[in-house]
Amino acid sequence: MPAYDNTLEDIKNRLDIVDVISEYISLKKAGQNWKGLCPFHTEKTPSFTVSPAKQIFHCFGCNTGGDIFSFLTRYENLTFPEALNVLAKRAGVELRARPGTVQKTGEKEMMVNIHKDALTFFEHNLTKSDQSQKYFKGRGIDEKNRKLFSLGYAPQSWNALLHYLTKKGYKPEVIKKAGLISQGSKGYYDTFRHRVIFPIYDLKGDVVAFGGRSIDGSDPKYLNSPETPIFNKRKVLYGLYRAKNAIKESGYALFMEGYLDVITAHVFGISNAVAPLGTAFTQEHGKLIKRFVENVVLVFDSDQAGVKAAKKAADILLESGLNVNMLLFPAKEDPDSFLRKHGKEAFQKLLDNPLSIIDFLLKLKADKRVLAREAIETISKVPDKVLQGDYVKMLSEGLKINEVFIIEELKKAEKRLSRGYYTAQTTTGPRSKPGPRPLDEVITLQLLLQLPDKASAYAAKLASEDFMDLLSREIFNKIKEGITYVNELLPHFDESGKAYITELSMRDDIEDAEKALEDCVKKLKDNSKKRMLSEIQTKIRDAEKKKDFVLIKKLQIEQHKLLKPGV
Repeated sequence: MPAYDNTLEDIKNRLDIVDVISEYISLKKAGQNWKGLCPFHTEKTPSFTVSPAKQIFHCFGCNTGGDIFSFLTRYENLTFPEALNVLAKRAGVELRARPGTVQKTGEKEMMVNIHKDALTFFEHNLTKSDQSQKYFKGRGIDEKNRKLFSLGYAPQSWNALLHYLTKKGYKPEVIKKAGLISQGSKGYYDTFRHRVIFPIYDLKGDVVAFGGRSIDGSDPKYLNSPETPIFNKRKVLYGLYRAKNAIKESGYALFMEGYLDVITAHVFGISNAVAPLGTAFTQEHGKLIKRFVENVVLVFDSDQAGVKAAKKAADILLESGLNVNMLLFPAKEDPDSFLRKHGKEAFQKLLDNPLSIIDFLLKLKADKRVLAREAIETISKVPDKVLQGDYVKMLSEGLKINEVFIIEELKKAEKRLSRGYYTAQTTTGPRSKPGPRPLDEVITLQLLLQLPDKASAYAAKLASEDFMDLLSREIFNKIKEGITYVNELLPHFDESGKAYITELSMRDDIEDAEKALEDCVKKLKDNSKKRMLSEIQTKIRDAEKKKDFVLIKKLQIEQHKLLKPGV
């Protein structure tokens, strides 16, 4: 049994699996359950199902399943103890291991703790730096909002953070692995020096990295943490932890270019703004947002570089299956400057009338043929055929080109795309579905899980050997031991076992379950008897060839016993 068996149930009783999973993906009510797009493989039709009654999830597309602990360990790539700590904290449950159980701090937990302590260091140093406070004040960020966004300052020292963290007990090798110090010919030195600091949070609210902006004109202007065991910039969006609820409530996300754009937007009450971390948008960013909403608005600078970045981002996000609109600013304006000059109301007016991607492209000054080719390449990346049709119509009307010609060119573009000219093909995650299992065994387990209070009594009528499938036999053995409820069973199995159990539990209940279970028990015993008789018959034939009459007699006695009525 797990070391925290009672605690696990306590945590599950206090947390609702729908609430927990809803923080990571968008779920919609579907009868008694909730459904959404699976975060563990690529799909266009929701097959990921969450049962609030049973407190489990199962994806019928990739055959993944389990409870809140299984979800978090898989989604966040955490160890079980790490997931346990996260959920225990959320549930307000104090962890107490069984006597003799040693709790080990995982590498990821250590990394999170280092970043938490580093943040304290940066925040404290901001209060001592007039220059950095003056910088933030000049950007319209007062003391209240500096604290709200946990902004900080890395002092102009080669190793101030290193000294601070080593005094906390961290070894330099571990601090280096966390990306907070680097190593040169003369030893270790701080990664961030004389920069204002922006902490980067993951979806759980843990600081996993930092962004630093120079305030003395030195290069690079922006510096981000390197990738670490807890940070991958392709999979993180700045501000998403704070913005996720507003994104779900508003029905769309605002994608901006940088930290200050996002912070200014939030300061002005526009709380659904996020940004990539000094890198171009990626498919991972698209998938991340799609867990919350289907619609995004790109809010980029109005200069040439901003327009170019917006076009590139739109292509990637459209390919992710998102509906993309664009917001254009007046010349020489960006989200940060526009909000501070004109305020929220003026910004909202722009937001109320965003441009579709086609309208955006049509506004660009370009040769008609060049513009048409660019637009067709963009449309070819849209997986939704209905939306694709709308874009074709808009482009036809905007350029006064017959739709037939656009569709012709679109087919060519899609053909090139499918051959990999413009993007690597998206691959789905590995499918872990097991091979066919004996149907009678599957239905028997389904019925035992459907009738947990009576499962032990029915299981007593069967033997382990009555199950041919090894995983079915394993699950049956646990039920026979008296572990008859789904959430009690799950901790005893690996991912394939959890997936099998949740798949069985998510099936529709069978009518007249007790009668059906009695029939299944009889059939399994009959099948088992037939297998045993067949094996004995084979052994008798082998013994006859060897003329082993003693063995033949012994096998015949066993055969007669099995053939007796009621056996």
